[in-house]
Amino acid sequence: MNAPATIPASLLKWLKPEAVNHLRCSQLSDHEFRVEIMDEMPAAVPGPVAMIGYARQFHEGAVPGTDEAMRELRAGDDD
Repeated sequence: MNAPATIPASLLKWLKPEAVNHLRCSQLSDHEFRVEIMDEMPAAVPGPVAMIGYARQFHEGAVPGTDEAMRELRAGDDD
């Protein structure tokens, strides 16, 4: 279940205003989740350029082209 959630106003009032940006939510079950206050701001999410060369760690030699990679991914859909 990936339903959007909002933070209750009572919890927001209890938190320091700058702490709201330091929350990490983890889903524990279909009806329960945990909210943790992190000590520091999480690292920035890397952009698409950061992924250049990522596929090389899974393929020796030449990295497959897009068509070949998509065939491999789609073949796994039936597993």
